[in-house]
Amino acid sequence: MSSLNLKSLAHVVVVAGLSLGLSACFRPLYGPTASGESLQTVLASIEVPMTDWPPSLANAGHYLRSEMIYALNGSGSDTPKRYKLALKLSESRSSPVVDSTTGTASSVIVAGTLTYTLTSLDGKTVVTQGTATSSTSFDRFPQRFANIRAGRDAEIRLAKDLAQQVKTRLSATLATAS
Repeated sequence: MSSLNLKSLAHVVVVAGLSLGLSACFRPLYGPTASGESLQTVLASIEVPMTDWPPSLANAGHYLRSEMIYALNGSGSDTPKRYKLALKLSESRSSPVVDSTTGTASSVIVAGTLTYTLTSLDGKTVVTQGTATSSTSFDRFPQRFANIRAGRDAEIRLAKDLAQQVKTRLSATLATAS
């Protein structure tokens, strides 16, 4: 019986030793960056310039820029800018379900693809770039204004999701940058 206890004790010691050894490999995302500066300060130093969106993307682009600014600097503090974030959005709508009696779509899927590039403020050095994708849906109703509002709500949800994805990716990149 004592050999069983020694075996289980040995297993516990090995697992504890491995977990302690591996714990140094992980860095908290919202801790200090490699340079010692807080990640919130680094994210707040990203400028999201106005973009001249095409008319079909004007509302979605407005929501996206607003959500990005809030995600990066929700405090509204006036932090000196060190980076510039360029955004390029594409959006598509599809209607997978059509009511056979009326011939109208009963739901709509709004899909968005956001390509982003983070550069130094002068634009000479690319820090990171990538693409975020997301989709959301809304139900269509017989009332025209209800459909307009439901579509707008779907665009806002899409913008929030894309902004959070980009913020997380920028946080991971900037947390390790010096």
